[in-house]
Amino acid sequence: MPWLPDDVWEAQRAERAASKGGSDGGKGGKGGKGGGWTQVWKPMFVEKGGWGKGWGKGKGKSLTSFAPDVKVWIGGVAEGATWKELQDHMNQAGKTKWCEVFDKKGAGTGAVAYETAEEASNAIATLNGSVLKGGTLECDVWVKKEPAEAS
Repeated sequence: MPWLPDDVWEAQRAERAASKGGSDGGKGGKGGKGGGWTQVWKPMFVEKGGWGKGWGKGKGKSLTSFAPDVKVWIGGVAEGATWKELQDHMNQAGKTKWCEVFDKKGAGTGAVAYETAEEASNAIATLNGSVLKGGTLECDVWVKKEPAEAS
């Protein structure tokens, strides 16, 4: 609501009160003191339906949310290849659920997760040795890396 000069605001208020059939006296149209609606302060968590800002929609999936038997390790990924290009290539063997190209320590490798173990083994059999962006892909079963023991 825009700001109005006091005289205009008073005139509009009096006009509204007259159309409602009485003087509102500034108390919610009931006339006199009290009886009007008063806004009660509510903490932020009550207005939004819970404590704080909530958990949101979640972070989504990651490679760790899939069983090892549906994951395929990919080696020989060409430098500069994106996860989307790898996913499009790996979709030849079955619909991928998750695809990732690693960088830093795992540079040149990636991983793909399928819906079933059969699709994963089919991808290993059919796409091992295939070429993506000039790099020959090496597909193998997913083996969880053992943590190095401190000696």
